Amino acid sequence: MPPSFSPSEAGAQALATYDANHDQLLDASELENCPALKKALKSFDTNGDGKISADEIAARLETYRESKIGLITIACQVFLDGQVLSGATVTFVPEKFLGAGFKPAQGISDEDGQVLPKTEGYNIEGIPCGLYRIEISKKDANDRELIPARYNARTTLGIEVAPDMRDTDLQLKLTSGGGRPSER
Repeated sequence: MPPSFSPSEAGAQALATYDANHDQLLDASELENCPALKKALKSFDTNGDGKISADEIAARLETYRESKIGLITIACQVFLDGQVLSGATVTFVPEKFLGAGFKPAQGISDEDGQVLPKTEGYNIEGIPCGLYRIEISKKDANDRELIPARYNARTTLGIEVAPDMRDTDLQLKLTSGGGRPSER
């Protein structure tokens, strides 16, 4: 069963959170703070102006509700500097504007870097339709983070889990240097 939420309230909350210039639209610079909406811009920007309004957010989120899809299985593979990354915790953190009904999904990468996240409160793998920040963490024996902050504490990774997803295989290619990650 999908989480209960109000698409119109979520749209209003998204703007209240990210609309820094108070023009009632989320532009490219504001979307830098919401990696999931930035990644999904084309799905939300129905009028093609490169910005997202509360109504556009609400309309897209309504498609989630109408689908009545409980969970979508996302197969994820994690790489660091071109090598599979095992033993990393991958967490899909729901955007707060979706509401309290959305819970994080999490998994730990195996020896092949594969992760099948399971959402808190569910007994099977999968993630409810929604917008999520992706945080990846791996710590050494001294509890020191080995993954750059741009992938966890200040993540630049985001995903829209949607009923019309064409590809549920996600490859996260992280770099330990200053480069941007690639997602597919």
